[in-house]
Amino acid sequence: MAARKSPRKKEMTLLLVEADVLVRHALGEYLRACDIIVIEAVDANDARAILVAGPEIDVLLSDAQLAGEGGGFALAQWVHRHRPEIEVMLTASLEHKAQTAAAIVARFPHCKPASDATKLAAKLSGMLAERKRRLRQQPKTAPAKRKRLRA
Repeated sequence: MAARKSPRKKEMTLLLVEADVLVRHALGEYLRACDIIVIEAVDANDARAILVAGPEIDVLLSDAQLAGEGGGFALAQWVHRHRPEIEVMLTASLEHKAQTAAAIVARFPHCKPASDATKLAAKLSGMLAERKRRLRQQPKTAPAKRKRLRA
């Protein structure tokens, strides 16, 4: 007699909308560590295009202060009108983004993330501070002038 496979719990698919590539990458990796499928978008327009394409999304995690047409709040309203089955979570500060990601991960008791919300927020702050420091250190050189060729 063949053994019956136990029904596998459905994975969560999350649409992460964040303009800052460092923050988006760190949050995405944190969530993926718990086998959450993460689809990334840079802004509300990208997010709407993904949602219109129709993939099954369980949660939308978005920065409330997105640039572009209406920002995160307008995106949330659009999702409530057109895809009401999607849970919408808006965030603002780095700490709030980290706490929200940790709350999502906490839904999976089998998952033990490498860090908690406080450590994730500290990592995000450190990454952004390092980027700012490196940008300040870049030499400010004038573009090279082209010499005109005289005929």
